[in-house]
Amino acid sequence: MEFEVLGDKIKITLPITMPTSKVRVKRLEDGLISTPVACRSFEIEENDYLEWQIGYDTADLHQPSIMKDVILQKEVGTRYGYELTTLLAEGYKTGLITKEEICELKNLMDMDFCRIEETEQIELEDAPDKRYNIENEFGFKRYVLKTPDYIKKHEKFNVEIKIAHKQRAVGNQAMIFLNLPIRHCRPINGSPLIGRIAEKKEKIQYIIDETNRTIIYDTLLAFIIGSKSHRDDIKLIFSVLEL
Repeated sequence: MEFEVLGDKIKITLPITMPTSKVRVKRLEDGLISTPVACRSFEIEENDYLEWQIGYDTADLHQPSIMKDVILQKEVGTRYGYELTTLLAEGYKTGLITKEEICELKNLMDMDFCRIEETEQIELEDAPDKRYNIENEFGFKRYVLKTPDYIKKHEKFNVEIKIAHKQRAVGNQAMIFLNLPIRHCRPINGSPLIGRIAEKKEKIQYIIDETNRTIIYDTLLAFIIGSKSHRDDIKLIFSVLEL
């Protein structure tokens, strides 16, 4: 991911041909369910969107959006601000997130309440399959995992909080995603995105301006209410940026 400040706007450049990365094209089905799209093989459609699992720090000094002067000393070691931290720093300079909004978020960070990660559970629900006779014939009983999902919708973006099992620890984790509609993204090569397959290693651009500036505030908000660990990290970032 690459960031460029253009006056009072921020331009973000994102890849669209890496379906196993933190950024991938997805397609809505039945209004809510979405599936990844191999856009090198299938044409991009009007309602497709870019799902970006945005982060705020990294130990990788080779990341293009890294802020080497934003040093975060954490229990896991030294990390550096990037992605959301970059958006926050540049957004504050350009007025895309205001001092009043920063104060609101800081007040929320100081409030003592249970975060989503602490309260939500992934449930296993008994759900017999009426389509086939697998249970009677082979003895495998059908269940469905019910996974909580929180989405804040806007015209030009959605912010999503997904609950999932931790991969290397016990318990659940809150993961934050930005969903950017393809119709609000710009192709770098000038060729319309809708109705064609993507070019090899193609990237697209998304502009943050006055019309969608709350994307920065709402993404920070999602991390703050998502979990205590995210909240503590955002508080550290605010402190290092002297906000």
